[in-house]
Amino acid sequence: MKILVIGAGALGNAIGAYLTKSGHRVDFLATPATKAAINADGVHLSGLFGNIDIEAAAVTAYDDFAALLSDKYDFVLICVKTLSNQQIAAKLDNRSDILSADGKIVIMQNGLGNDRPYRQYFPDQQIYSARIITGFKRSAPNRSEVTVHTSPLLLGSLFGCDVSPIAPLAAAIDAAGLPCNTSDEISKVLWAKMLYSCTLNPLGAILRVNYGKLGDNPYTVAIMDALIDEIYAVMQASGQDTFWHTPDQYRAAFYGKALPDTYHHRSSTLQDIENRRKTEIDTLTGYILTEAAANHIAVPYNEMLYRMIKAIEADF
Repeated sequence: MKILVIGAGALGNAIGAYLTKSGHRVDFLATPATKAAINADGVHLSGLFGNIDIEAAAVTAYDDFAALLSDKYDFVLICVKTLSNQQIAAKLDNRSDILSADGKIVIMQNGLGNDRPYRQYFPDQQIYSARIITGFKRSAPNRSEVTVHTSPLLLGSLFGCDVSPIAPLAAAIDAAGLPCNTSDEISKVLWAKMLYSCTLNPLGAILRVNYGKLGDNPYTVAIMDALIDEIYAVMQASGQDTFWHTPDQYRAAFYGKALPDTYHHRSSTLQDIENRRKTEIDTLTGYILTEAAANHIAVPYNEMLYRMIKAIEADF
């Protein structure tokens, strides 16, 4: 397979390393600094699932859509920050010649609503989504580390499309060492991730602590309980569902497994704030606020955390 990874950050580097290890051709679209690092020294991955070292000759990085060859990629993986989606979707449409006739776009990002810019240009059957509950950290432009893992990476369609076209991609990632599969219930899967991320990410970022510290403190537990109640109200009012039908059922799974499994993880939101970068809060808590407004639901806890993250960002 020929695969283009757009965004060679912590996640993009890691996924590209896994796919190259599986014997597939991977190109990266990255910043100039990351392009230079990859083309000079390859891509390197360490952490929970072992080390992968990809030499420079095995991969190619570009820093401009115009420089990409018409190589007919089977998959284009969207691994950039969600803030770039509108721009990336338009540029990808302008270079639609790089996609094979059956080429698929796979959105590998936090939150919900990320598909909307791509649906302006591409049909639903070409757009797939990923749920990632594995933590990655980048120590250098071309070096990533797997820091935490609790569930397999899942790929699927939000629009009820056949998942068999993306099965080879899932199999390639899985074969290289990162558990991965397809799912016919990716909407439920992504809502489960929203519950997890919106409960932990902004609160942990504001308090500058790892996930586990939030579960150890009765005051933050009370806040998280309220966040979960609000998100459930929004989800159900929007006609959506997940694998736990009530907030209490989810809390049992959240405090019993998901939180302990990722105890030491520091969220991407916190990492962005520490590096004075804009966060992805708009496709996380911001999405909850938008859906809440559309359904006339009050979500004061989510609204407060959203405003606090935005206040922090305003200083960058």
